Amino acid sequence: MRIDVFVDDEREPRASFEPPGQLELDTSHLPDGPHVLRVRTSGGEGPAGLEEIPFTVRNGPGIAVVGLREGEVVQGRVPILVNAYESRTGDVFEPRRVETPAPIPTWTWVLALAVATWAMWYAASEYRGHAELLAAAAPGAAAPAPVTASIAAPNVSQSSGAAAAEPTWKARGAQVFGNYCSPCHQLTGQGLPGVFPPLAGSVTVQSTDPSEHVKTVLHGLHGKTISGVAYAAAMPAFGPQLTDEDVAAVINHERSSWGNHAAFVRPEDVTARR
Repeated sequence: MRIDVFVDDEREPRASFEPPGQLELDTSHLPDGPHVLRVRTSGGEGPAGLEEIPFTVRNGPGIAVVGLREGEVVQGRVPILVNAYESRTGDVFEPRRVETPAPIPTWTWVLALAVATWAMWYAASEYRGHAELLAAAAPGAAAPAPVTASIAAPNVSQSSGAAAAEPTWKARGAQVFGNYCSPCHQLTGQGLPGVFPPLAGSVTVQSTDPSEHVKTVLHGLHGKTISGVAYAAAMPAFGPQLTDEDVAAVINHERSSWGNHAAFVRPEDVTARR
């Protein structure tokens, strides 16, 4: 039996031998593109056998074309980007030589726009929700204005001067509470169960003696058991950050909100307990 090996339509075999046999196919002289390896066997009394194996030669530089796909229907001017790259024995691989720049896919822009739109909507919703809760916590409050040392205590006789000052301390108290206290105690004054104690109905907040309340806001608190619940989270001291007017305003806000009704404090009371 005899084996003849051809490439494409060659008339003369590239190799002839008796089975089993081995050969080395030299593609360096073949043009780049599709080819067919044909193996023909003959001998004996039967018909000759034929095996065809398609293969592709790519000895030349690789080519990348961006802007035109196979079978695509186009019209007018078509911008096309063509890149070529190759590697030979001993060459050092350079990624920048083989990278073909391509436009960012449209779906990427659409996805990025959708994410940006959602982020803006979410931020606006959160801001609006926080503003509404803050406004609800201080109904009828006027725009924040500097609080002077004349914050009056409403549990004392309600004079015309005290009534005029009331909107000012209410606005300041709601503002300070929203900025410093609400992240833990919540704008509803309910706190977080087992983590931050509630202020609504709190014994300390509703006590006729505000000393403990003032002391807690000024110097903070840690590891206290309230109504049988041990709160491990520490409350920071706000004395170094807030003025006496701020402390008095936020304490009065807590002592008059969420159903609480307790004696108010004046900035002078806070000064005396610093």
